[in-house]
Amino acid sequence: MRFITLAAVTAQLAAATLYEPADGKIVFGAWVETESATTVGPITLGGDSPSDFNKRLGLNAGVFHMSQSIPLAISPFDQTQMTAPLNLIEATKTGGGAKFAKKISHNEDAILFLTIYPNQTAENSYDLITDKDVQLLAWQLGNITDPSLSGRRVMLRFGPEMNGNWFTYGQQPSRYVTEFRRLVTAIRAVTKRVAFVWSPNAGNNYPFGGNFLPNAERTALDTNKDGTVDNKDDPFSPYWPGAEYVDWVGTSLYWKGDPATGYPTKDNSRTPADFWERMVQGSVVEVVNPDYPFYTQYAEKYNKPLVMSEGGAAFALYQDGSTARLPANQGQLAVQQSFWQSYLNAAFFKKFPKAKMFINFEHQKIYEDPTNGRNGITRDYRITYEPAVAAALKSDLTALGSSIEWAGPFVAGYDWLTGTGGGNGGGAAVTTKNGGGAAPTGAASATTSKSGAYQFSAGVVGFAACIALLL
Repeated sequence: MRFITLAAVTAQLAAATLYEPADGKIVFGAWVETESATTVGPITLGGDSPSDFNKRLGLNAGVFHMSQSIPLAISPFDQTQMTAPLNLIEATKTGGGAKFAKKISHNEDAILFLTIYPNQTAENSYDLITDKDVQLLAWQLGNITDPSLSGRRVMLRFGPEMNGNWFTYGQQPSRYVTEFRRLVTAIRAVTKRVAFVWSPNAGNNYPFGGNFLPNAERTALDTNKDGTVDNKDDPFSPYWPGAEYVDWVGTSLYWKGDPATGYPTKDNSRTPADFWERMVQGSVVEVVNPDYPFYTQYAEKYNKPLVMSEGGAAFALYQDGSTARLPANQGQLAVQQSFWQSYLNAAFFKKFPKAKMFINFEHQKIYEDPTNGRNGITRDYRITYEPAVAAALKSDLTALGSSIEWAGPFVAGYDWLTGTGGGNGGGAAVTTKNGGGAAPTGAASATTSKSGAYQFSAGVVGFAACIALLL
């Protein structure tokens, strides 16, 4: 731990990405299943929380993934969807109880990684997003990140996996780029404390069968101009909004089993040791075109930190149409530990130094990858529910020592953008490249007005205007 002055922090801002850990460090966290608990056959879905994840792991995750839609899929008089992500992560400050008091801190500064999905109720999701919707989102983020309120760090992922065909907003690169830039511009006008994540799906099996809507989009997707959209085309560049609009690059990356065993995969096999490298740099085995190495093209070329926005190894449980458990084969521990060990190791960190954050998909999914609506697989991606798996994960993470940047306590009023505030007398404890330190936010949450919109803090505008002059 070291202390630096505001002048030193300011000098670092231009060269570092917002909330990027220092070189040689990574952040680890989870996307927990926070929906209300429901039972489907033998499977219970939902009912989880960031606090519960920390309890199971016995460590303070540095980032938690949440999501909401735009427009909000709720009444404008019901702000639950706007407040839920913050409230859930703020609960990590006080959750846990005496049993865990000596093991984990409950006043923590975990990053809120917020995915914004264009609402899926229309044929073209983008048509539903109004200027008012964008402004409401900007105000929401302005309050969440305001040091005088919750002061929470936020990373925003808009329209994830936009190169896939499973969302109504997918495979429309021209429209996607326009909307991404629109959101970034509006939010930056309110707050400079949000890091923007551009996060396509990994390129394996691109273009995923295709779902190209307007002819103009098909033309944009045919990057090699041979008249066909196929695996020879670039799965990423049509969707790139430009380096000036992106702080972090991200990807979704999953191991569901050996594709050679047939579709849908359910063989419960170990993840290959070089799986992560195959997926981000190219592999004939994984059908990832090596002509378009994601890490090289974006993390290295543009000097952007890379985040596994969501990912994990699936342990196959059931196949639709049968109540019998699928063969465990290698077993859940081997299946999932081999996945996280493919990137949680010193050799990987050295080879891919811009890979700075990893978020496990801590969910179960029912009936995935069906064929004609049948024979889908129920899979468990969670790595902290089975005691043996959780113990192995904690052991492997702990063995990495100071390479992992865990959430930790900090004082109310601390400003992650400048590295000041919270009674630090002009200096702050710093562990991240851009001057952000391990000092937690205050207990206050973002407030709301009677009109249904987040109250807009004049301090956000005032500070944004001042910092704009520095930047």
